[in-house]
Amino acid sequence: MLLIDTDPGLDDAHALAMALTRLPAEEVIVTTVAGNTGLDAVTRNAAWILGMLAPEVRLYAGAAAPLLGQPVEAVHIHGEDGLMNMKRVPRRPVPVQEVHAAQAIVQAAREHGKDLTIVALGPLTNVALALQLEPKLPQLIDRIVVMGGSPAGFGNASPNAEFNVFADPVAADIVFERMHNVTLITWDLSLQTRFSRDEIESFWVSKNAASDLLRGLHEQRISLDSGYAQSRDFGRADPLAMAVALDSGVIRRSAGHRIRVGYDGGLAHGATVVDWRNETTGRDQLELVLDLDRPALIKALTL
Repeated sequence: MLLIDTDPGLDDAHALAMALTRLPAEEVIVTTVAGNTGLDAVTRNAAWILGMLAPEVRLYAGAAAPLLGQPVEAVHIHGEDGLMNMKRVPRRPVPVQEVHAAQAIVQAAREHGKDLTIVALGPLTNVALALQLEPKLPQLIDRIVVMGGSPAGFGNASPNAEFNVFADPVAADIVFERMHNVTLITWDLSLQTRFSRDEIESFWVSKNAASDLLRGLHEQRISLDSGYAQSRDFGRADPLAMAVALDSGVIRRSAGHRIRVGYDGGLAHGATVVDWRNETTGRDQLELVLDLDRPALIKALTL
């Protein structure tokens, strides 16, 4: 059972498509969180993607703002609507459930227990709220795969902070402190795991709804983003996390480390600080993924 907490988002769409084409609808739950753009927009995006690929999947909307501070968005990357203002063919509407996403996470954990994996592709606000509602969440579920953080300090939201953690660093620190079964896919890993234009376009070469969706988003971004259009290598952060969630066999190398997040509003705001020497105490180690099996990964990302 997979619960995907997401803020679609271009690479979120790829990650969602990977899950929705591999798992039956009854084994997937989708929750949304404000991130790449506002909550209403990311929820509409999730509903549209589900309507195209798996309209039976349950959809829940969650947090519209971080635990502290003001929302941070990435509309300069994903467009005001989160999907590059792509023209959308109307689909069967997917209803948004009345239950808040944090409560849906708790309900799923209580219902499915160790059969449940959470995949967090956006800011960790919903998961932190779920921990407040159910402190035993870590003991209930199998694990949580998180896309977030830049221990090496190659930030995409600030000079040293990755966007998902930067957007709600308080929530990220809560999750990294209280969850003991976290597998972390970092922005650094996505920077070292790049794909050529031929490789990335091969991911959606098939003739099916998921490939058509991703091909359309790729072409839309090429038409609007000259930097993207001229690029010859591409990252795919959220799909890396989804690949690990679907099959941990794609991991070649990982290590256990404790991680803390800065949230003082200064230069270290949103920075992920790794205890590389394992000298600290007070929280469990996370599984920090350091390398992936490239052939297995390419297979996982291909629809």
